[in-house]
This record gives sequence, C-alpha cells and structure tokens, in this order.
Amino acid sequence: MSTASSAKPGWTLASGANAGDIVLTGEIDFTATPAVREQLLAAIESGPSEIVLHLAGLDYVDSSGLALFIEAKKRLAEAGRTIRIADISPQVAKIFHLTQLGELFGLPE
Repeated sequence: MSTASSAKPGWTLASGANAGDIVLTGEIDFTATPAVREQLLAAIESGPSEIVLHLAGLDYVDSSGLALFIEAKKRLAEAGRTIRIADISPQVAKIFHLTQLGELFGLPE
C-alpha cells in the first residue's frame, strides 16, 4: 500500500508518512464506496494498533462513505484496535459534525 491508487477517478487512498497512516483524497460517494471499502479494509487488515486517517484532501463524503468509516471503526474495535482522524477538510468536518460522528472519531467540537 505504499503507492497511491485509484479505482475510480476522483479519489485516492495512499499510505501516509507513518505506519497506520491512511490518506484519502477526492470525493467518496455511493459509486466510489465499494472500491474505497475494498482498499480501506485491506489497508487496515494488518497494521499497528492505531489507524490514523488523514482527510484534509477529502472534498466530499456521502452517507455511504460515512457508513464505511463506521464499519472500519467497528472492525478495528473488535480486534482491540483504534481509528482516529488526524486532519480533515472543512467541508467533510461539517458533515461529521452534522451527523454527530465527529466525537466518535476524536474530532474536536
């Protein structure tokens, strides 16, 4: 997972600078979510105890993308691991706060 990849133009998922860092950019909507899901779940499958999402370059996420983040959090929790968001774009932060998911992922108010 060391190189950026994209199964659909409009988004990328790549490794970050540190082990467990995942950088998502672009837009995640219902048409992209299946491919993003496949890559994200593969990326978190074997890794450190904490996964850190970098979403500063993510311009848009819809409810299917939010559901994917919740699924990843649940899978990691079942394995005694955690996931948090290190940075986030203002647009996506607003969606997380409106849906009351921000606190679940460690976002400040």
